[in-house]
Amino acid sequence: MSSYTELLEIIKKASKEVMDASNPTGILFGTVTSIGPLEINVEQKMTLSQEFFILTKNVVDYTVDVTMNWSTETRTLNANHNHNANGEISVNSEATMNPNPENASITIQNEVNSNITIEQKSINLSHNHAISGTKSLTIHNSLKVGDKVILIQVQGGQRYIVLDKVY
Repeated sequence: MSSYTELLEIIKKASKEVMDASNPTGILFGTVTSIGPLEINVEQKMTLSQEFFILTKNVVDYTVDVTMNWSTETRTLNANHNHNANGEISVNSEATMNPNPENASITIQNEVNSNITIEQKSINLSHNHAISGTKSLTIHNSLKVGDKVILIQVQGGQRYIVLDKVY
């Protein structure tokens, strides 16, 4: 490499360092004052509007696909119960005979007594549900009025990365 080329590279490097020093990147703090359109008051000195911001996933709503294999908690419903039914059936038995040969007949009457009871019935209604597969979930991270945020000033000071919320 020639001396001229080396000198040129040294001058470029020095120029870049001067430029970097005049517009340093900084970390700032702000408060969201409006969300439609987005406005953030930075360190109680200035309010910046939406066109100055680069938003990260930490400060916006977004949807992500997740794979899951879950089961819900088992729930039980007590449906055990019983019924009682009492009843009597009566039949009287009596045999009579008509001795007349032209009208011979026999009449029989029976008497039966019965008591009916229905036993308790146990029903198990315990169950749970499986949730499995790939599902889409929405993460609700969007900024709200009053949120405190961390900003990184992009070199040159014209753009700000809204990095995260401060709790």
